[in-house]
Amino acid sequence: MQDPTRIDKTLAALRDAWEGQPDLELGTIVAMLANQGIGWGSPDEQTRAALEAMSYTHPPLLPMDDSGRVVGRWLLAGEKQRVTIDDSHVIVRRPGPDGQRQPVVWEYLSLRPTGPGRTLVITDAEGFEHRLGVVRSLTRLADAGSPEGLKKKAIGDRALIIRVADGLFLLDHRLHYFRQLRRELVHEVFAWEQIEQCRPGADLVVALKGGEKRTFAAVEEVLVAEAAPATR
Repeated sequence: MQDPTRIDKTLAALRDAWEGQPDLELGTIVAMLANQGIGWGSPDEQTRAALEAMSYTHPPLLPMDDSGRVVGRWLLAGEKQRVTIDDSHVIVRRPGPDGQRQPVVWEYLSLRPTGPGRTLVITDAEGFEHRLGVVRSLTRLADAGSPEGLKKKAIGDRALIIRVADGLFLLDHRLHYFRQLRRELVHEVFAWEQIEQCRPGADLVVALKGGEKRTFAAVEEVLVAEAAPATR
């Protein structure tokens, strides 16, 4: 006779995986398991491990420590924005009517427990609460690596925030440069080929499309806004 306690463990793993991606139908989850070779006669331990791998990447609740700070780096997708949170920073990105808006970056103190279907409420470093709508999904992000030497063809899913002395860059498949000139926010977009230099304290040096090399202000900080999903 098999251990009957495995039933509760397996059902709990299914619940976590499904609640982490509640937009999926149960049949879709079954099909995802089948794509991993799980089907008739598969051991429950194998099924449970596959479900736990799903909820590792897309959990039902955002992992936090006792102080209310996030453990790891996470992308929280909502109806109108994408929010990236690590143990110290919040990055909010919203699309504009004519393309990419300037990302908003700030340090935070804590956040309330959240997950798919729950409201995202974050308390910033000054104690003010920000309500950022309902979370549609959580995704654990993998390490994005250093941008120095990065070529455009290798950027993949990554999006990086590069703070410089006179503004802020959003690096994805384009290089977006935001800076405040008097009362006007200037947004320039560059086609880039390679990030030749990008480390705190040194100038940002970028090889642009067409062979031009451009030197920008000194880098103050590099933050990850998006990366490939982390998996087990």
